[in-house]
Amino acid sequence: MKLRFMPLVLLLSVHPLCAGVFFSGPDLNGKNEVIFAAHAELPGNSVPKTLYRKSLGSLSSDPVAKPTLQETIDTLEPMTIYPESMEVLADGSVLQVRSRFGTGRYDTRSDSFRWVQDGTAFHQGGYPRFGALADLSVSPNGRWIVSVEPVSAARGRLVLFDAERSFRSVISDSVERSSPPVSWAPDSSVFLYELDRTIYFARPEAFFTSSQVDQKFRMLGSGSVSSVAWYSPTRFLYANGTSVYRIQSAELFARSLYNPLLGLGELAGKLPSAFNPSEDSFRPSPDGQSLLFAQDARNVYFCPLTGDDYVPSLDARPLPYLQLPGNTASVSLFWNQDGSPAVFTCAVEDGKKTMRAWKLDNIKTGRLFSPLAIPSDSVKMVPSREGRSVAFITARGLAVYDASGWKEVSVWQDEPVVSAAWADESSLYIGGSETIRKWNSTTGAASLLLLSSVTAFGWDEQGVHPLADTTRLGRFQFLGNMKWQPAASARMRPATGANGVWRLYADSSAGYYNNMLYLRSAAGKGGTRPLLTEPGIVLDSLSSGGPKRSSVDDRVFSHGLRSGYRHAALVFDAMDTVEGLPEILYTLSTYNIRATFFINGEFLRRHPGAVNEIVKAGHQTASLFFTSWDLSGTGYRIDEDFIIRGLSRNEDDFYNATGQELTLLWHAPYYTVSPLILDSGAKAGYRYVLPDVPVLDWVTREHERLMPGLYLDSADIIDSIMKAKKPGSIIPVRIGKVAGSRSDYLYEKIDLLVNALMEAGYAPVSVDTLQKNSR
Repeated sequence: MKLRFMPLVLLLSVHPLCAGVFFSGPDLNGKNEVIFAAHAELPGNSVPKTLYRKSLGSLSSDPVAKPTLQETIDTLEPMTIYPESMEVLADGSVLQVRSRFGTGRYDTRSDSFRWVQDGTAFHQGGYPRFGALADLSVSPNGRWIVSVEPVSAARGRLVLFDAERSFRSVISDSVERSSPPVSWAPDSSVFLYELDRTIYFARPEAFFTSSQVDQKFRMLGSGSVSSVAWYSPTRFLYANGTSVYRIQSAELFARSLYNPLLGLGELAGKLPSAFNPSEDSFRPSPDGQSLLFAQDARNVYFCPLTGDDYVPSLDARPLPYLQLPGNTASVSLFWNQDGSPAVFTCAVEDGKKTMRAWKLDNIKTGRLFSPLAIPSDSVKMVPSREGRSVAFITARGLAVYDASGWKEVSVWQDEPVVSAAWADESSLYIGGSETIRKWNSTTGAASLLLLSSVTAFGWDEQGVHPLADTTRLGRFQFLGNMKWQPAASARMRPATGANGVWRLYADSSAGYYNNMLYLRSAAGKGGTRPLLTEPGIVLDSLSSGGPKRSSVDDRVFSHGLRSGYRHAALVFDAMDTVEGLPEILYTLSTYNIRATFFINGEFLRRHPGAVNEIVKAGHQTASLFFTSWDLSGTGYRIDEDFIIRGLSRNEDDFYNATGQELTLLWHAPYYTVSPLILDSGAKAGYRYVLPDVPVLDWVTREHERLMPGLYLDSADIIDSIMKAKKPGSIIPVRIGKVAGSRSDYLYEKIDLLVNALMEAGYAPVSVDTLQKNSR
């Protein structure tokens, strides 16, 4: 029978890059060894290759048997690792590299690599997840790892893992699936963690003994991990209200014995306003005598910590203050080794991600924040541990700045940089698109550690050694255990999927993976079997006989097709206030998502600059009417003319502000609907969008008192969305705060929502994409 090789282009056309894992390039030698590439789409649509070698000698003799998990992982050997994230351990001598296919550590002292045996790596029986790589919190000495193990779309277990003994302990059965809420002491002896807006402390080894003090006696106080910051191996600051306390780690365990007799340490100083753990952050100076305080990503203060300020000081001066642009999505605070601070921000501006910076200067009358020149195409800043230097990852590579004079001192442009971490004050580990290298920024010398992704791969002419090509460094030969050596003169034989025993090919799959590698017996009684085991993950079905229309009413669009694609439209309602928009635009840009924004006239009049940024980012824009008034109210007479004129006015105002036209989709404020509203909109040429997924992000605690059980925090809202969504669903998210009180807002967790959709195999899209696919 003729061999079938499915080209990569065909695979991508059948399985659009929404979220997926697929395999390519199977190449079989005469020793029944196969090398192949595993691909996983990363946020932003990057699709690197991860190479594997597998011996077929361990497979069952039954040619049609499905492979067991043990058969899959037996002799499955990874050869590359893509540096989605990197952490430095053991004072810079060990580099931890993480990808969705596994986590490994390179020890530069022994020039050796080993995989972390946590059972999550692909070659250990795990499976690569869709969406973003989960964050970890690794202790500075590298022994302890805190992670959030998924339980639902938005919640998980907080787990402590002992990397030396491969033991694990559950800290909490339910936390939000975001970055682990943990803050480590620099000497790794103690860590602080947050549960239900309360901070606790512990020694990591105590979780693996029977002598652990009950958690209720290890409570520090209210807040989150953003409420604490270490400035020495044994000291940290804790912000509570307007007060900042200085605490030694030794005091914590005295509190466990004498709580509540002992206080919170000593009063270090005061903040200009109460610290909000969900919105604010701070960073102490190296000596702990002052701090930078960032309030709600809008205002930054330099605050000397002078203790009790009840009696005014004779040398009291105004606090240096910086008002950040309204488009700021995130703030990073930095101190150099000389004790001089700087502020870095990320935003979307003119439709593109951008980074800005300011430094605090000494002037005759005091101190003043002034703009700081950094590379214009910076996407991330990576400070050295002692604050002597800052590396900026750019679109071209990486630039290193001296943090005292803020001058560029060295540049790396060998290949695009995915991640970077400082080994010491002069050397960096650079995770590139093809290689992972250690680079001395002073001398320019670089040494190869690992390969991350390659342009081509195959067997040498003898079919014995795997070869791989890179753009800059040429051809390499694989030696085993992740080691490669240059092999410029080696020749790569043409790929083949057959020998005298097996035939190997790629074809479509109905399981978790977008395709599968299949083995067909070329000897004996024949038969075909998959090379790898599919994980037991069930994705939402794509019904072949789904409805051809989203609604029986042509005036309404409620969802797209239930068949064809796992697409879900994200809809953002810009009603009146702008809170959350910078974070939303930044997250959408990070994931390369085009969404739909419904613009209300009140929002347009108050925030024309924000509306223009939505347009420049390329998102679909639709009408949310010209007023935020509830059309179901009885205060005014609502008729057809009022609705048509209101839609027309919003069109004109939007055009005058942006030079663009609104698309002919709309919905009334609060999704109010009636025959009059639908008929009037249709006469004006509009179709009404009425989402099929209910989202209660507008419900406040005040509503809860009237209707118990209606209020949900954002994590529970995301879980409810994921239970209700189907292929073609429309998911609405409100921008801005509502009247009343909430513990958090859904727009603050938009990255969690996007990642939950991608983990479920969905591609977040705009409403017009659903419409196009429904035709």
